[in-house]
Amino acid sequence: MREAIVEQTVKTYFTDKFPQFSVSQQCEIQFGTRHGIADVVLHQPIRNEKGYFVAIAECKKWPLPILRGRAKAQLKSYMSATNTRYGVLAVGTDPRNWDFCENKYNNWFAEIEREDFEKGIENWRPVSAKALTVNLRETTARWWKRIALIFGVLFFVSIASLLFLWPDPPEPIVYITRTGKKYHTYTCEFLVERGVEKFAIYFDEAEKNYDPCGICDPDRTAQSR
Repeated sequence: MREAIVEQTVKTYFTDKFPQFSVSQQCEIQFGTRHGIADVVLHQPIRNEKGYFVAIAECKKWPLPILRGRAKAQLKSYMSATNTRYGVLAVGTDPRNWDFCENKYNNWFAEIEREDFEKGIENWRPVSAKALTVNLRETTARWWKRIALIFGVLFFVSIASLLFLWPDPPEPIVYITRTGKKYHTYTCEFLVERGVEKFAIYFDEAEKNYDPCGICDPDRTAQSR
């Protein structure tokens, strides 16, 4: 089967189903510095020109799955370049093997059923540049809102993690002797002069069982930490 037979089948389908529009074959598509050839185009003429493209069909015989993916990508690039709303990947002459899609714009394409494709073309209206700009702004705003929400959640989780995992400040340490009844600072003159052995103890525990040293005033030192 030649692709020309598939193109003729699509042209007949477009002509019979949508007589209110015109059908052309082998239309040149310009996108950037490159150009391509769309197999079949359904369009609304304006002053003897092709005018608005309503649907573009890319026609293939029986491509392998990997070639089918490439054909879809090519079709979508043509649709993007011309702001065409609907597209068909026609594989063979049986419409049950065709793939139909809708251009939601801003590089978003949705696979649709044949019935939705035909209904959409019946209700087709040109999309103005202003409408595309508004759609782009709305899409961009939605994405920024999503990004802001994601960063907000991450920030909240980070703060919550810090609050739950932040270590408690170290408890103040004071010192006692083996036989003494008072607790001291590490540099207490009494301990230094006598050269006695000293033992570290938490301030809270020392308060319960010992009295503060009157020379080094450990209470003032501990509370200042």
